[in-house]
Amino acid sequence: IHEVDTETMLVISGNEYSSASRWKEVSDGLKNLVDPCDNMIFQAHVYFDWDASGNYSRSYDEDGATIQTGVARLRPFENGKRGFVGEYGVPDDDGRWLDILDAALKYLQENGVNGTYWSAGPRWGDYKLAVQPTDNYTVDRPQLATLLKYKTTVQVY
Repeated sequence: IHEVDTETMLVISGNEYSSASRWKEVSDGLKNLVDPCDNMIFQAHVYFDWDASGNYSRSYDEDGATIQTGVARLRPFENGKRGFVGEYGVPDDDGRWLDILDAALKYLQENGVNGTYWSAGPRWGDYKLAVQPTDNYTVDRPQLATLLKYKTTVQVY
C-alpha cells in the first residue's frame, strides 16, 4: 500500500476481534511488520465483562470485575508501537463499570494511547452501552462524564 500512497496511515487490527487482553497470544507477531514509511498504528478493542466480548450478559458482581480489570486487559496490548483502542464501552446500569472505565482511560492517557467509544448516535436507542443522550437530547448517559475527563491525549510514539 505504501508503495502507492506514502501519506495514509495504515491501521493494523489484531486477531480475535482485535482483543487487547489476548494481544500477546494472538497478535504479537504483528509488531514485526515493517513499514518503510513508518506510518502504522496498531488497533485493539477492550471490554471489561467476564469474556471481554462487550455483551455484559452478567451483572458486575457475577463478572467478578474490579477497578483494575480494564488496565489489566490493556497491558498485553503494550508493544512499544503506536496504538489506538478502536472500541471500548461499559453499561450504564451500574456505576462500578464507570470506575473501571475511568481507570482504563487514565491508563491510556498516561501511555499516550487514543481511543474511541463503541456506541454513540440515535440508532442505539436504549442499548446499555450507548452514550447518546436520552429524552430528546436533554439527559446525558452516565458514561459521558467519565469520557469527558479524557477528551485528549498525546501520543508518545
